[in-house]
Amino acid sequence: MNKAPFTLLLAESLGIDARLYPFTITHSSWELFAGCKRIFEIYKDGMSGFSLCYAGRLLQKQSFFEQEQIIQNMMDTFQNPVLVLRAEILPEQSLMLNLRRMAVDGSQSFHITDINNNTIGIYLVNTSEINEIDQFAPSFEEIIAHVQLDRLPVCSLSVKRIDYVWQIIPELQQMIEETSFSFKKPELQDIPDHIFCLHKHNIILGEQVKLMPGTVLDASEGPIIMCDNVQIMPHSFIQGPCFIGKNSIIKAGSQIYGKTVIGPFCKIGGEIENSVFHGYSNKQHSGFIGHSYIGEWVNLGALTTTSDLKNTYGNIEVSVLGRNINTNMKFLGLICGDHTKTAIGTLFSTGTIIGICSSIHKPNVQPSKEIPSFSWGEKGVQYMIEKAIQVAEIVMARRGKALTEAYISMLQSEYKKSSY
Repeated sequence: MNKAPFTLLLAESLGIDARLYPFTITHSSWELFAGCKRIFEIYKDGMSGFSLCYAGRLLQKQSFFEQEQIIQNMMDTFQNPVLVLRAEILPEQSLMLNLRRMAVDGSQSFHITDINNNTIGIYLVNTSEINEIDQFAPSFEEIIAHVQLDRLPVCSLSVKRIDYVWQIIPELQQMIEETSFSFKKPELQDIPDHIFCLHKHNIILGEQVKLMPGTVLDASEGPIIMCDNVQIMPHSFIQGPCFIGKNSIIKAGSQIYGKTVIGPFCKIGGEIENSVFHGYSNKQHSGFIGHSYIGEWVNLGALTTTSDLKNTYGNIEVSVLGRNINTNMKFLGLICGDHTKTAIGTLFSTGTIIGICSSIHKPNVQPSKEIPSFSWGEKGVQYMIEKAIQVAEIVMARRGKALTEAYISMLQSEYKKSSY
């Protein structure tokens, strides 16, 4: 078997667990949805001739390996030249093209910076300096600390770095369009006559997609991609650019506006705009979710609604782990961690952030803009860890999934950090 010409090592930056909170409580940063795929999938499918490895926080990485069924032996892998890259860099087509050119040449090592001279990667022909990287260097900064950067020629690239979850939201249009080309479009698409299509050539359907009568597909502003076994129930409106993952269901009368990403095995209804839903999350009923980023295994009750624009039309500020941050965004709704649930009629202010495993159900009270993990009812009451794990196991078992040891350890670790 021929070896790949180089190894691509995606490495998490120090402090990324706080900056990409709450997503990084239960995920590695390379799992962020950036268009039709997650960051690691974009590299894996968009570049050829390399092996893909990972460096980051131990529990999150172990959980990722378990879910993706990845077996990684770092010592064996680093026999080739290695390209080390910050995992939170947005994998735009222009970036991957430049990286491919660099790896194809492969004659010398490089220190890779952005246009502001910040280090974003290194390409090393001789990997002896970092062959045992996984044993001592879980972060990008610790990796490059073992390399004499000042001896390497500098290659400067224009890149976008995702330091906060909400920074993905304005990039969705471009990234859906760029990643849509990796989905094969049949020469003849079997779209029934009872479906009204605009720009049919911009619609990509997987196998066994079920489109019910009265559905309108408007791909005039960008592509619409539906993966295998997606079901669109009657009288739904879907506007591109939009991605819907395999086995997801769009409920009757839904309005799915552009720049929306819906992961696999979701059930989505009501009105959605410019938002991301990771896999296995549900919002089955009426209510508006806009400019939001929703994790896995989330269930939003009927009429759950986000505000995503201030009355003053000013920039939206958020509170992340008690730190106030100006997002410099006019539109921002809800950032929600895994396994959180809301009651019927829940109303969220602009820029609300919720941790994992919370149950938001306090009647007649608008939730706070920052709600810690394991909140019961609302901020101030803790949801017991044993009950949270039990409920997560029940929910996941309904989809044939199980909590792994690494995932349970992540929940327990976050529980210890939660303060009330």
